[in-house]
Amino acid sequence: MSKKIFVVTGANKGIGYGIVENLAQNIDGGIIYLTARNVELGENAVKKLTETLGSKQKSKIVFHQLDITDENSVKKLTEHLKKTHDGLDVLINNAAVLYQLDSTVDPNVKAEETFKINYYGTKRISNYLIPLIRDGGRIVNVCSQGGVMNCGTREPNYKEVIEEITDQTERETYKGLYAMIMAEKYSQSNVDRLVNAKTEADIDAFVEEFKKSVKNGNTIESGFPTIAYRVSKAAEIALTMLHHRMFGNKIKINACCPGYVKTDMSQGKGFLTIQEGADTPCYLATDPNAPNGKFLYQRKIIDWY
Repeated sequence: MSKKIFVVTGANKGIGYGIVENLAQNIDGGIIYLTARNVELGENAVKKLTETLGSKQKSKIVFHQLDITDENSVKKLTEHLKKTHDGLDVLINNAAVLYQLDSTVDPNVKAEETFKINYYGTKRISNYLIPLIRDGGRIVNVCSQGGVMNCGTREPNYKEVIEEITDQTERETYKGLYAMIMAEKYSQSNVDRLVNAKTEADIDAFVEEFKKSVKNGNTIESGFPTIAYRVSKAAEIALTMLHHRMFGNKIKINACCPGYVKTDMSQGKGFLTIQEGADTPCYLATDPNAPNGKFLYQRKIIDWY
């Protein structure tokens, strides 16, 4: 039986690092590609993981440079996987960017960079690697509950999730997230457009319309929330569902929210550990009973619109 090949993007720190750590301890005889834009940071991450895991490491961890916004970088990884392994088994799209709410960066720059990585970058690496993923393989897109769409006609099943949270700090954080999602609503037409997207071009058009509304200063009037990260993650979830409809008979394709994790992205304010945040992505990447074409939080299927 050939070794299973895993690729994790944006994995030199944070949740991506935790995903590699989890897989390396639980997958026997696999090969896990820890990828990152910065070669030094990526190689140091592999070294640190190898030293930390010691005898608990069951799979080989290999670094490969990858910038999902760079076509040539994506091509190099694709060619390497084809030549070295004749494909792969699991792609975990974790690479992402989040500008903080108090960021002073120009809104147009924030929108451009956010979609360049979170949506267009994820789409690029997925489209290059999907032809190489073996039957029965997986794609896991690490998204966010911030990507849940709401137009006011019905509420996502957040209340059910909140009711099951026992930690008071965690409960209050999710109440705040829920309130934010309910406050800035999408128009019904925008929800329908994205949910019913038939092609990647349909999602692209949705994204570009949002960016145009940022430039024109009329996001709310155009039926969008104001935060680019939220819209980028909605687009990424929609891409997940589209790819599931296109390729789901061959591979399992899901999206998930890792939760509010203590990482650089959350400025260390999260209440979940990196290991806890890595749990659902790894479940979707490996469990034989994992669903297909769904959006999950803490291994539970939740509504995304």
